[in-house]
Amino acid sequence: MAPEWALNVPINAKVDVYSYGIVLLEMVVGCRVCDQTTAGGERLEISQIAQALRQVVASGDVVPLVDGRLQGQFNPRQALQMVRISLSCMEDRANRPTMDDVAKDLTACDDEDEHPAYK
Repeated sequence: MAPEWALNVPINAKVDVYSYGIVLLEMVVGCRVCDQTTAGGERLEISQIAQALRQVVASGDVVPLVDGRLQGQFNPRQALQMVRISLSCMEDRANRPTMDDVAKDLTACDDEDEHPAYK
């Protein structure tokens, strides 16, 4: 749920962009993002998860995050771009892209199909 719902501010299309970012991230990692916990069992806030993901994205290697059920059959550059897109969707309301921008970014991501999994 976008923070706007809890803050009682006017709701607009950016709320849907936030939710889409969460769903996109869940598709990449293969599990519900909101169910992540610390080693001590405390539930992690989305902002904490996003901060950790930004560090992983900065390293350029999101392969360990990708759903293991794919068994390596994915394009790592596409996975990195999808995580970047999902993080942009989870930015503060004023900084989130539009869904049109997200669609364009995903379409550009689709153009990278040199990975052996696609042959």
